[in-house]
Amino acid sequence: MAAALQYNKTLGQTGILDFWSKVIEDMQPHPGPERQTIVTTGAEFGSYLALNALIDDGDSVLIADPVYPPMLLKSRAMNANVVSVLEDPVLGGLCPKQLRATLENWPMFTKKPKVLILCPTGSNPSGANIPENHRKEIYEIVCEHDLLLIEDDPYYFINYGEPLKSFLHYDSEGRVIRLDSLSKVLCPGFRLGFCTASPQLVTYMERHYSVSLLNSCNLSQTVAGAYFEKVGMEGFKAHTREITQYYKSQRDAIILALDKHMSDLATWIVPEAGMFVWLKLNDVEDTSAFAELAMDNGVAFVPGRAFVTEDVNSPYLRLAFSLVPEERLEEAVMRLASSIRQSTNVASIADYGA
Repeated sequence: MAAALQYNKTLGQTGILDFWSKVIEDMQPHPGPERQTIVTTGAEFGSYLALNALIDDGDSVLIADPVYPPMLLKSRAMNANVVSVLEDPVLGGLCPKQLRATLENWPMFTKKPKVLILCPTGSNPSGANIPENHRKEIYEIVCEHDLLLIEDDPYYFINYGEPLKSFLHYDSEGRVIRLDSLSKVLCPGFRLGFCTASPQLVTYMERHYSVSLLNSCNLSQTVAGAYFEKVGMEGFKAHTREITQYYKSQRDAIILALDKHMSDLATWIVPEAGMFVWLKLNDVEDTSAFAELAMDNGVAFVPGRAFVTEDVNSPYLRLAFSLVPEERLEEAVMRLASSIRQSTNVASIADYGA
């Protein structure tokens, strides 16, 4: 414990890095390109370190749309030109045809983008997984156009279907920068994540880290490392299966409530991973208009315009089902439906109650 209360190496504690190297080994073919991992203050800081290392003023980055807002804000804070690539409306996840069209029709005499950023498993906010065949095709496009790929994958271990391959599996050229998080599988208060990339990039990130935060929380690393040592790889896998089952039960409960109370108000795709449902409301121009009313009714959501690359109205909203007890999810959906009806005057609350 005394060591946990001191400073430590910027890369991270040896024990936790050794354990995570075994996690990464499961994700990639052998032999693969040389990689190194650095412990980060959550995947959030890992993405900041990666973007800071790669992006110069005016560089273009490609990003899946809809997008996790902090990733968009970080890119813009570095004066990047953000170009959105739409998700596949049927299969979900970033659409390879859209990606190829964007790159092949890139304006002449304009420097092509350096980086593609995506969340391939349980995309936040859509909850979609990029199908296996699309992952392979996306990586091929990345190679053809000499891009790097930031694989922001915090929901990798909360996947409700068949296991999916990380982009590391396809990465024969060392183009993938993978971000992992312990926030979703252990606890967010640890503020621990991992960035796995080429040794050259990790060295640059380590130098930046050493003159900014110095190192990730040593106490958190000690506690997480002790847990990994106690349960081992098989215990960790069993734990992720258990929490996946918990979130799947939560997902099923909210989808059942949506089917029951909102089928006439919205459409949605059942999330394949993660902890969010992405709704598109019927005959609503912008969901921001009734966010305050919903709060007054005791239910919160994030309006869709927070997840788009342009400041435009959006008929979408994101619901989270991670924290609300399963037995209260139906009540939450009923309150949301009531708020929508009040706002759009679709029907009176009295009629809804009937």
